[in-house]
Amino acid sequence: MSTRRVRGLIDAVTTLARENGFPETAGIDARISFDRHAAKVIRGHLDLSWAEAGNRDLWSFLSLVALPHVTMWRFGPDNKERWIATDLTRHTWARLWWQAVVFAGHEHVLAALNESDLNQLLERRSIGGDPRLTRELARAVIELGAEAPRRAVIRDVTARLRRYLAFLDVRALSDQQVKDLCLALTGETVTRLQGDGAGLQKNVASD
Repeated sequence: MSTRRVRGLIDAVTTLARENGFPETAGIDARISFDRHAAKVIRGHLDLSWAEAGNRDLWSFLSLVALPHVTMWRFGPDNKERWIATDLTRHTWARLWWQAVVFAGHEHVLAALNESDLNQLLERRSIGGDPRLTRELARAVIELGAEAPRRAVIRDVTARLRRYLAFLDVRALSDQQVKDLCLALTGETVTRLQGDGAGLQKNVASD
């Protein structure tokens, strides 16, 4: 990246952080708001191919050299993966770039997800590596509504889908077939949880 592009990225991200409370300690809502908007900013300033986005040195440079002040504000000093790009699905900036790529044109779906939801979807490479599959599974989950125990549903349905993926190549499916698959598996999950009354209540309480 050129010096001018790096400077532009630093200015844009720092401005956004200030709008969400930086440098003061931010609450969870402010941090989530920052992430959702920063994802678009990061992708807009970094026009990368998927291969280029796999360059771990790039992401470590952003967190350690270009944006250490915002990285510290967002996650603090204790979690190494947020600073050094050993796991791109957990790195402060790499994960936001990928969220923007996966949900491009479907930002309302991304906005409806919390950090735990995104971890379940994107840290499982068999799911998170396929933007179409990730989007449709996320859409199926959020369309259940607020009354559904989100954490329990998304944990069960991602495990259910991963078992299917051992025998099914979703790249061979049409968009409608991927959508139908995600809806069907989510429905199976809800049915199972409803049949497990004690477990459902426990999970509702934990959410």
